[in-house]
Order: sequence, then structure tokens, then C-alpha cells
Amino acid sequence: MRTLRRHMWMGALALGLVFVGFGAFFIVMGLDAKDMIRTALADENVTTGADAVQFGVPAGLLVNDAKTAEAESEVIKMHSINNYGRYTDMDRNDPNRAEYIKGLALRNALNMAVMGIGVADLAIGTGVVIILMGAGTLALVAPALYFVTAEEEAAEKNRAAKTTTAMAV
Repeated sequence: MRTLRRHMWMGALALGLVFVGFGAFFIVMGLDAKDMIRTALADENVTTGADAVQFGVPAGLLVNDAKTAEAESEVIKMHSINNYGRYTDMDRNDPNRAEYIKGLALRNALNMAVMGIGVADLAIGTGVVIILMGAGTLALVAPALYFVTAEEEAAEKNRAAKTTTAMAV
């Protein structure tokens, strides 16, 4: 038990390093996911329409981030509703139902990209928090445990020395 207590600071050091490693992993995976989504969006070569200005994005931009994807999704939604009304209000035999479904599929794909970028941002933020936890463990807990056990050992040696001196007298 004494040996475990003496080397507890090494466990805190290892835990801090594990936290830093996991945090870095989360950040790398989040950045990789964002890059993958941006690349997939750019590969589709979709540009924002003229109506995207209403949603805070200039017309003619390549859709390759969350803001442009969300704006273009809103443009498609606006056009679908303006042209055909709501899907549930359409007649079952309306020939425009297929066009409405195509627009809905595009909107869903763009919204999934927005959600994916949000999840990637969440992973990056979590990675930063985990790294801060690891840095705190490395900077505060490991040294504190080291110095506390060093003081205990010094006090124990002093007690042993006093006992030895008292027995010699």
C-alpha cells in the first residue's frame, strides 16, 4: 500500500497524458469529418441561388460550409412551397409530387451536411475540453501528489531517525 501511495503521482501523470491523447484524437476526427463534408459538398458543385441573399448569403457562392448549405436549403424550401404549396396539401395524383420530393431530398441532404458539421464542431470542442482536463491533471494533480508523497516520506524518515536516536540513548 505504501508503494502504491508513493507512486500515485505517476498514475495521475499517465491519466493526464491519456486525456491529452484522447482530446487530440477527438480534434483530429472532428476536423477530418468537417473536411470530408466540405469536400463532398464542393464535389456536387452546387452554388447559392439569387434568393440566398434573403438568408444572409451572397448569390453564386459554392455551397461548401454550414452557412451556405443552410441558406440553399431554405431557398429550395421557399421555391417548393411557393410553386407547389405544402406536400400534404397536394392532390395524390398531382404530377408535381415527384418534383416536390426531389426538392425535399436536396433539402434533407443539405440539412444533413449542416448537422454533420455541427457534430464535428461538437467533437472538436469536446476534444479541447478533454485536452484542458489532461493539462490540468498534468499541471496540478500530478505535481501535488508528488510533493505530498515526498513530504510524507520525509516526515516518515524524520520519525524513524528520532526513534533510532531515542533507542540509542
